[in-house]
Amino acid sequence: MDNYNASASADKQAEHAATFNTFRGLAKDIHRCDWERLLKKTFRELGFARFLVSLGPARACDNDPLNDVLTTFPKQWLEHYRSNRLIEIDPILKHCHQELVPYFWSTERRRARGRSRQFWELREQHGLRNGLSIPLRYELFRGTLSVAFDDVQAAEQTVFPHPAVSQLFMLVPYLLDGMGHQFQNSMPERQGLTPREMECLYWASAGKTSWEISHILTRSERTIDFHLLNARRKLGSVSRQQAVGAAAAYGLIAPAGGRPCYSRQR
Repeated sequence: MDNYNASASADKQAEHAATFNTFRGLAKDIHRCDWERLLKKTFRELGFARFLVSLGPARACDNDPLNDVLTTFPKQWLEHYRSNRLIEIDPILKHCHQELVPYFWSTERRRARGRSRQFWELREQHGLRNGLSIPLRYELFRGTLSVAFDDVQAAEQTVFPHPAVSQLFMLVPYLLDGMGHQFQNSMPERQGLTPREMECLYWASAGKTSWEISHILTRSERTIDFHLLNARRKLGSVSRQQAVGAAAAYGLIAPAGGRPCYSRQR
């Protein structure tokens, strides 16, 4: 019996060591495709067949709410989410952008009323009944790590809904470190803003209209729109609001409220 226990303990330690090494691999600066493959492998080994990871500027507003999202959620659900603009009533997204504590789906589903209840019912129809969402933070970015539980496992676990949940919280810092490398690798494509474009974005982040910015910078409204349009293109953004959020998240403009210190090129 002692030999059996010792052997089982050694196997468990080896399993934990392997998991830790996988987590450390996610924190490395590796090619995007290799990193995504490792991420899928990590969740698969933890026992989560369905997961979603998202991280982006807190104020971004994309035409496609699933842009830059890594997920194995059912494609039918994703299309339904996108086409019906469920982002507007998504309680998970709202929670993860405002809070730091984890969000257990089953608990919140029972509390839901009105449109939120409809949201949960639609998710159940696509096999996303039980799960957990963990808010993510990286500099000015906001996001979520969500995993779906197998209903059979969830029913069997009376205290904790999945045996690997605790490992998810250990995974988070490695995940964020790896995502940070991915953001940095993509930044050269997003940089190249001129001082005037950054200044226009700054005033737009403070809620100023093109007309107001034109008076602040003593330039025509048409010129301001030209600078903001160029900034949007360089940042890969589809709207002024998204460009402002992306520029702030990448540290290209100062937070609204403090006077920008960009060199003034007339």
